[in-house]
Amino acid sequence: MTNKILELIAAPENLLSAWRTVRGNIPKYRRQRASGPDGVSLAEFEKDLTAQIKVLRSMLMNGRYQPQAPSYFSIPKANGKQRVLAILSVRDRIAQRATQQVLEPLWEPDFLPCSFGFRPGISLEQAVSFAQRARSSENRWVVDGDIAACFDTLDHDLLLGFLRHKIKDGRVIDLMQNWLDVGVMQMGPPQNVDMQFAQRIENIKSYARQGFEWVLESFAQQSDPYSRYGYYYDDPAGYSVPDADPSMDTSPYPERDMAVSQFKKTAIRQVVMSGAMFGVNFFRQRLSGTLVKTGTLVKAAVSTPMGRRVLKRNAMAVGGFAGLAAAAAITAFFLNRKAGAAPVGVLQGSPLSPLLANIYLHPFDVNMTGNGYRLARFADDWVVLCATQEQAEKAYNHALLSLNKLHLKVNPTKTRILSPEEKLEWLGSVIK
Repeated sequence: MTNKILELIAAPENLLSAWRTVRGNIPKYRRQRASGPDGVSLAEFEKDLTAQIKVLRSMLMNGRYQPQAPSYFSIPKANGKQRVLAILSVRDRIAQRATQQVLEPLWEPDFLPCSFGFRPGISLEQAVSFAQRARSSENRWVVDGDIAACFDTLDHDLLLGFLRHKIKDGRVIDLMQNWLDVGVMQMGPPQNVDMQFAQRIENIKSYARQGFEWVLESFAQQSDPYSRYGYYYDDPAGYSVPDADPSMDTSPYPERDMAVSQFKKTAIRQVVMSGAMFGVNFFRQRLSGTLVKTGTLVKAAVSTPMGRRVLKRNAMAVGGFAGLAAAAAITAFFLNRKAGAAPVGVLQGSPLSPLLANIYLHPFDVNMTGNGYRLARFADDWVVLCATQEQAEKAYNHALLSLNKLHLKVNPTKTRILSPEEKLEWLGSVIK
């Protein structure tokens, strides 16, 4: 069953059910204005609902579905900071909701009773009641914890690894990858997009140039005994020769020297002429500066970690020496120089994010409860209720280690140990 999940996601009845949920989340008076980044409102989508669902199903099943870059808006938080929420197109909301409806039943049986956030039939009030009962007995000491920027720091590689435990359908994994990638590509305040675009292009140029030099020099050294004369590249279209040492005689093999340099020069020219110099081409979409894939080699800028991953996966996808050279050069440079950190973050406000967060944090629940701690967690807010101060201190340290394995950190200003006399304010309620 888990190797044909896409058929369940794209089933017409599942897509219609997802549509009803998406529509039901928006009050009727707002449906005319509730549009995504593509400008299509719920009301406009509904006017041709049958055709829209049919097209979405066809795109999902034929591998032509690509999520659109979301837009963003900020809401104030209690601490004075801003929470950035994503606004998806109606089509993307339906696709994600349809996926959530199929995936959630696969993980629900595994989730522990200590996990209360965003689960069917489980409420915030139940979480508060659980903590209240636990503290009213012998567990008076509390570790009050909060994960720093949880949704923004979920490691994509770890998350996809967790998903693969149950999802054997590679098409769905690719779908999840696309949703994660489009979120990473667009992270950051809109006013900085132009600067980010320019910086990415500069990074691409730098990495590509170094990658070409690294690969071609390595190839020449392995294949030609005369590469010791040290030709190197100043620009993508030509070559330079280091200044001659006046103490050395002129090379006695000028023809072979010329052959070596001509090989390198021709190789780079072929790459440039093929249009695969950087392995990726970009253009600007509207005024937002959105980065959009136009080539077939990669899905994102090679200056990003996800671009490196895609290059690794698709290095052999481009035909011809030029395309292969571009892919090999840039990929080899990234893989051997290990540039960049792992891509992180899921979109807050998307239908899938709560489920993905619970899947990601499930190992934390298992680890804490498996070591005998009384844990209650609601998304990224959690408490551990303990009988003694010593136990609370151990629980605090154990939580730090457990979260560190997930590449997460606690918020130091919100994570603390409370004595029996102190009030616990959790999820908007006071637990004495």
